[in-house]
Amino acid sequence: MKRSIEDIRRQELIEGAYRAFLQFGIDGLTTARICKEAGMSPGILSYYFKNKDEVLFWMVRHANRVIMDEVVTRMKRAPNRWDRLLAIIEGNFPETLFEQNIANAWLSFYVASARDPQLERLQRLFHRRLASNISSCVDQVMDDESVPRFVAMVAILIDGSWLHRAAASTKISNAEAIDLIKTQVEYALGSAKVGEMKRIK
Repeated sequence: MKRSIEDIRRQELIEGAYRAFLQFGIDGLTTARICKEAGMSPGILSYYFKNKDEVLFWMVRHANRVIMDEVVTRMKRAPNRWDRLLAIIEGNFPETLFEQNIANAWLSFYVASARDPQLERLQRLFHRRLASNISSCVDQVMDDESVPRFVAMVAILIDGSWLHRAAASTKISNAEAIDLIKTQVEYALGSAKVGEMKRIK
């Protein structure tokens, strides 16, 4: 029972950190804000975590899982490789999350990962997972040398769209970002490869 309660409290603090992250970004995460969002007193954080950095690590994993769960759900419903690729693209732009404050929060994570080895390892993990998912969609229609370049293109378009959304002057919607990336992907692959992907489960 004690372990179960501790797990619940840890998860509540992680989710509280996530909500604070979306509002204030990585640099704005304080113990007080995390505990306030979790509905707990500030002193309790040190009971469940070694320090704020440990909370930060699990919060970033949680934040990425929110998007990854959307991607996985969409991929499971996809009947073919083309729809799986679209599921990856669309899943990275949930309508409820693709807005300026959240884009700025993720931008702060990318900046922080350049100076924090632990966050940098998480970033590499996220990119490897994205690359693996994209590769699994095109590996039967592209040669081995072309796949990494294609994967990099899609990843850059996804990250670039989020970066673009962070700008105060930008009003791009998730639907517009998805359509832009889809257009570029169709052009890069060509109609023959797209048609082939639609025939492969």
